[in-house]
Amino acid sequence: MTISELGSIGELIGAAATVATLLYLALQIRASNLAAKRQSLNDIRDRLIQWHARLVGSPDLFRSWVDGTKSYHNLQIEEQVKFALLAGEIFSACEPTIDAGKSGGIKQESVEGAKEIIYQLLRNKGIREYWEVCGCKVLAADFVEEVNLILKAAEKDSSEVPGPLPIHMPPEAQ
Repeated sequence: MTISELGSIGELIGAAATVATLLYLALQIRASNLAAKRQSLNDIRDRLIQWHARLVGSPDLFRSWVDGTKSYHNLQIEEQVKFALLAGEIFSACEPTIDAGKSGGIKQESVEGAKEIIYQLLRNKGIREYWEVCGCKVLAADFVEEVNLILKAAEKDSSEVPGPLPIHMPPEAQ
């Protein structure tokens, strides 16, 4: 075997090793992306669970939430601040889900779940008032556009139809 033939065999082995390395890296990246998606979903879920826990764990916050869903404009300034923080927090928790869905970075079912939460929120008169005054001014423009599309549908829906508490507060529950 000549040196030239040995060199060709070496190149072939090197090429095979390169292909194997690239396949291994592709599998690692795929596993890493899957883990990141799961972590992202867990983070969003945790934010919503913490929001619920804080809301039901504090009668003062809960009262601000219930009163605010009726009418943001009728709240005293201190209550408006509490309500705006609560509403802003839940919109902010939904934003990354919808954003990640645009790039395929999260399951479509999760995106639809976030949109449903927003839809149910916007069925509340006070949330719509908050959105017009505050919410649409502090979040990313593409998210605001998405929420405004959901808002059009929510405005047509009757607030008397039950929804998931405490996201939607029907008038009789208030």
